[in-house]
Amino acid sequence: MRLAEKIALVTGGGAGIGRAICLALGREGADVIVADIRSEPAGAVAAEVRALGRRSEGVALDVTLEVQVRRVIADAIRGFGRLDILVNNAGVIPKLGLPFTRQDEGDWDRVFAVNLKAVFFTCKAIAPHFMERRAGKIVNIASIAGPMSSTTMPSYSVSKQGVVTFTKIVAKELAPYGVNVNAVCPGLLWTDMWKEIAEHIRPTNPAYASLTPREMFERRVQEWIPLRREQTPEDIGDAVAFLASDAARNITGQALMVDGGACM
Repeated sequence: MRLAEKIALVTGGGAGIGRAICLALGREGADVIVADIRSEPAGAVAAEVRALGRRSEGVALDVTLEVQVRRVIADAIRGFGRLDILVNNAGVIPKLGLPFTRQDEGDWDRVFAVNLKAVFFTCKAIAPHFMERRAGKIVNIASIAGPMSSTTMPSYSVSKQGVVTFTKIVAKELAPYGVNVNAVCPGLLWTDMWKEIAEHIRPTNPAYASLTPREMFERRVQEWIPLRREQTPEDIGDAVAFLASDAARNITGQALMVDGGACM
């Protein structure tokens, strides 16, 4: 129970990686506020955390609206007494396609609003609380698409690399207050997001034309991942739980690749 009596807030916690993060934190002893743009999935995940014997509540949150971000964080501090951990997981992918000239301003604005500007909003809102307490953990979910510079998702890649850079900036600013700030970069995971990517790849790559989305995914794992195995939401949840614990007290400003070796 590395996180016993800790209080965590997870954005985008209603499904996929976010759900796994919430459950990993709960299993390690943390109480969890599950924030998601959809209130029903957030509530369902909160119920799963409570089944682990922890306090939890689901809240609706549009991370692109700073006023909502500030309100949810203030309500969490008031309702639970404090916050110890912030996990920025909310994210979206753009309309897929290459070259980058096929994307328009709206695609970039939406991706940057959710994937990057929202991380600025949450970190800005929670920083005074962590600075006053001289303690706190922030874990931002980036992606290997950042360092690998995906031509399939240029705006997504740039936004996620921006998360890594912003993580380092916040880590430097908050280090004198004893606050740890790190990022986790997931590799290839079989999620609803990847299913969307698969549907795009098939018509643009003849080698995949006859494959199902799952078959395409498995081939990509074999082609890209040195360990020859896919990553799971639970892998990401475990990494976040580690970085949020005192076992990682001397780790800050880092981007942990949970990718089976893909980036090397």
